[in-house]
Amino acid sequence: MPVLYHERQQSALCGQHCLNNLLQGPYFTEVDLAQIAQQLDAREAALMMENGVDDETRRFLARGSQNVGDDGNFSVQVLATALQGLELTLEDTRRPEARVAIRKPHFEQGFILHRQAHWYAVRKVDGLWWQINSTQPLPEQMTEAHLSATLAQLVADNWTVFVVRGKLPAPTPPSADALASNWVDTARPAADRLQDGGAGGAPAEPKKPSFVAFTGAGQTLGGGPAAAAAGAAAMSEEQQLAVALALSDELALTQRLERRLPAEPPEGVAAARVLVRMPDGARASRKFAAEATLQSLVDFVLVQLAAGGHSAHHASGRWQLSSQYPALKLAFSSRTACMENSEHEALTFASAGLAPSAQLHLAAA
Repeated sequence: MPVLYHERQQSALCGQHCLNNLLQGPYFTEVDLAQIAQQLDAREAALMMENGVDDETRRFLARGSQNVGDDGNFSVQVLATALQGLELTLEDTRRPEARVAIRKPHFEQGFILHRQAHWYAVRKVDGLWWQINSTQPLPEQMTEAHLSATLAQLVADNWTVFVVRGKLPAPTPPSADALASNWVDTARPAADRLQDGGAGGAPAEPKKPSFVAFTGAGQTLGGGPAAAAAGAAAMSEEQQLAVALALSDELALTQRLERRLPAEPPEGVAAARVLVRMPDGARASRKFAAEATLQSLVDFVLVQLAAGGHSAHHASGRWQLSSQYPALKLAFSSRTACMENSEHEALTFASAGLAPSAQLHLAAA
């Protein structure tokens, strides 16, 4: 059984703990990640101000850092940027090209999992899979079959699962450069590790509930999994079937849009870089050919909505993209991916004034 590196919870630094537990060594400090967050904030602010400072930009700047909270909770962009320095990338398993990692984790080396404000890692060491969670007293060994089932269950419970691509470094042997108690002999753990709660009495992450149909924040109108389960139980079989068919239709539409979304144009081709503020405050950015029609923008936004679970929340399925400069209001349906104004169908990014760059806000119509 291996000796594993396992940082335990301090404050809200689970992002830092997650990275170091994944990498199996004391690679990053809180200061390192805070510096990355500041750099990302500066880049995002510069992008927002490319076309001048409007009311939306002022509101964005007034909100402060989007990459690190006052309590030390770091964004996924910070974690991804930190890993890029080690030639590692994070791929969201909600993306079609990465979904296979959930079903066939034996081809992978590691995963990062996130929900709300908590991060933790799953890593293969010496051919064995380990769940290394900073809120748990010990790493937990997992078989590949158990891992696949666990990942699928976590996705159903609205966790975001990122697969780590690239060559993970070998585990760091115990050294004087880090707290000795961060290394755990999994065959003979120290007595304090056998006590529940981890370091400092931090509460352990609660056990995940068994799967209940129609749970997950992406499939409810409010109230979370408990409310969803209660709502499903109150439905007739015909109503449950109708909901299931609606979800199936939405997935089929999203997959079709993903397939027809054109690749980003190469360097040297006239392009439009578009930044879209999503309903939850997240930002989605992409480059399009300047002569591509705005249908590509609608397709891109709908794929982003589906990935974030927003389209199922919005009963009417009507959305609007708006820009102050150039003045543009683009209404469309998430059910059909069609624009409401037929005159918009012929518009390209160039003719709509969205090239070479533009900022748009997405809201329910």
